[in-house]
Amino acid sequence: MLFHTHLFTNLLINTVMFFYTGSYTVDNIPLPNPKGQGIGCFHLDQSTGEITRLRFTPQRNPSYLTLSEDRRFLYAVEEMEASMGQRVFAYRIEGEGELSILNSQELTGAYACHLALVKDRLVVANYMSGNAQSYPVNEDGSLEPCHQIIQHEGKGPNQARQEGPHAHMIYPFANDHLFLVDLGIDRARAYRMDAETNEWVAVPEMDLVFDPGAGPRHMVMNALGDRAFVLSELSGEVFVFGKADNQFKQIQKISIVPENFAGKFGGAAIRLHPNGKFLYASNRGPDSITIFKVDETSGKLSLVACQSTGGKTPRDFNIDPSGKWLIAANQDSNALVVFKIDPHTGTLTQTSTTWVGTPVNVSWGDK
Repeated sequence: MLFHTHLFTNLLINTVMFFYTGSYTVDNIPLPNPKGQGIGCFHLDQSTGEITRLRFTPQRNPSYLTLSEDRRFLYAVEEMEASMGQRVFAYRIEGEGELSILNSQELTGAYACHLALVKDRLVVANYMSGNAQSYPVNEDGSLEPCHQIIQHEGKGPNQARQEGPHAHMIYPFANDHLFLVDLGIDRARAYRMDAETNEWVAVPEMDLVFDPGAGPRHMVMNALGDRAFVLSELSGEVFVFGKADNQFKQIQKISIVPENFAGKFGGAAIRLHPNGKFLYASNRGPDSITIFKVDETSGKLSLVACQSTGGKTPRDFNIDPSGKWLIAANQDSNALVVFKIDPHTGTLTQTSTTWVGTPVNVSWGDK
């Protein structure tokens, strides 16, 4: 991963790392009384785990962010109804993490909820309209208009949540492939970039297939690309897939719901520790992060612990690139909570809490 010279110097001298947060800002879209101020920029002191607020860049409902691999550019969706003229924005990262807008492009779908860079394309998942939009990215980081829409069809057995397709995540893999994780149809559909047409084409033999009603939401893969771990929102499980003969087969499913918890729950975010030995999944309702140990040979998971996130509704969390700190975005208690990660056991120790209005994403520039 490449960094601006001054960012790299900060990393070496001050053990300080930049990160960004998304938030909800528009009343009742989708939450009442949001406190968000736009895209937040922060320092994390990697020696102490303390967070310092630097600034906010105003934008409507920047619920999910992604950064280019060299951290020169940041991209953010507006998560809103299509009738509200939602857009996707491209920013250049300047100075001490300031954002300078490059341009924006129209989003024709409804409730954009995730985006990722795949080769020279920015691909956005639109939850309510059940589709994805693909935008060519210029060398200067700016976006061209949408060049392709991938529309899913179908539904699942949960009539309240799976009445139609609900695209929830874009996950790049194998350099020129992506998974489009769809909660509504219980599938993560695979696509590859066609070198001749420069368009995404379906690769159905590589699709990930889930139990009916599971509602897959987010996923991660290991460094070799032969294991996929997918968190279901509706059933509160992690599904483990192994790759063989260019296909992915389910080898395990395991609950993230704390033992003896009887209330409502909803799987949210999933992250793999940089060392590949531990997997983490957040759960709204019990407001917890479930920690698993990853078997190095089989890829199967074993439960380590369920840890409170120190707040309400952990819609997202992320692990810093060093693997030392985990930051939980507690949406409904307006707080970023920092945990120190034990490198030997994967367990978490809470170290600090910082007030941030309605945080819903923590982004270091990874998936």
